[in-house]
Amino acid sequence: MKKMKLHSLSVCASIVFLGLSFSACNDGGEGAKLFKAFNEDKNDYLEDGEFYEAVAEMGYFEAWNRDGDEYLSEEEWREGTSEYLGGYKVNQVEEFGEWDLNGDNQVTEDEFRESLFEVADKDGNMQVSEKEFVDLYKEGSSSKK
Repeated sequence: MKKMKLHSLSVCASIVFLGLSFSACNDGGEGAKLFKAFNEDKNDYLEDGEFYEAVAEMGYFEAWNRDGDEYLSEEEWREGTSEYLGGYKVNQVEEFGEWDLNGDNQVTEDEFRESLFEVADKDGNMQVSEKEFVDLYKEGSSSKK
């Protein structure tokens, strides 16, 4: 998995994204329940496969992929960030470039999931702990207010 440096706005985009996929809840109880549902092997963290499955189930990529092909174009990225960020003005080209891991001017579903995993994995240990997941959930829920 390619490591990349994400700007804080990328974190905000993903946090809002996660917050939108769940009902608002400020106590993390719902986030902890969701973590347990996605943690198939019942250890203390989500491996990338478990996290990717959760992202796929939530339909993030499909929500942005308006033309239904296998890629997010820069235009789809721009529309997705505008819609899911509630009108924030962002340097979307720079953001898009950070998530386009192979530099082909398209973001595949795999690149999308990998980038979102990078955002969630705050300590960089290639695992999303329950605390990281719940913190992400709480931040996303509170950003919807």
